[in-house]
Amino acid sequence: MSVRSFISAELYLNSFGITIQQAQEFISLNIKDPRTIFEVAYEYGVTTAMLSEITDYPKDIVKEYFNTINKDGKSLDGKSILVNSDLGSLEQLVNFNSKTDILSNVALRDGVQKILLRDENEQNPPFSLFYDPTFMPEGRDRQKNGSYDAEELGVGNLGTVSATNESLESLFYGSLINMFSAIDESEWNQITALRTADDSTEGYYGLLLTSLQSPSSMVWSDEKMAMMVQDEASYIIEKHWTHGEVLVGILDHSFLGLATA
Repeated sequence: MSVRSFISAELYLNSFGITIQQAQEFISLNIKDPRTIFEVAYEYGVTTAMLSEITDYPKDIVKEYFNTINKDGKSLDGKSILVNSDLGSLEQLVNFNSKTDILSNVALRDGVQKILLRDENEQNPPFSLFYDPTFMPEGRDRQKNGSYDAEELGVGNLGTVSATNESLESLFYGSLINMFSAIDESEWNQITALRTADDSTEGYYGLLLTSLQSPSSMVWSDEKMAMMVQDEASYIIEKHWTHGEVLVGILDHSFLGLATA
């Protein structure tokens, strides 16, 4: 499920009541039917790294195996709820929102929903309908135990998180606030200029990474921070639901996700 493995294939399978031996037997019985193996792996969130561990074949061989049915093995790896890249040291920026007043989850939600409605009135996509589904737990709690673990979230610093709208919403806003807190005004101006010009260049991604890796001593006012977070959150939500790429994590389109993609 996650690009980065947080637990072994054995422990992950055990959480579904499946043993390594049973998985190996299933693969052996269906080895001539890669489509069936792919579909079952996709359903259970089993990654190419886990399949490599189960079968003792290198990840590249596993991916080539699925290429025979025009299935990209990478699609097994990018299904984490928060982010689908290895954040490394930037993982510390992913956390719950503990702010109050205009930076509370309620206040930020209200501001973002107004922006989505405004954009909906100016364009065709029903952006205002995208907000709630962004954080809904339906279909994300694969183990159906009422919580998300590191493998499901894509980060290892949070432990186990309740599988609720409120949890994901708080992690979303808390991470955006921490992200902007690491950027100073000069860096922000450069990022904005590059994003407007061409946000697909290596220079843009490199700037994001270096800016986030070097914490800023600057303190944004609450009013400015709220405006930045609301603008960025609405941008991410709109892109999350309308972009052609398969990016399923709610932080994949954030600076954190792009800097480490």
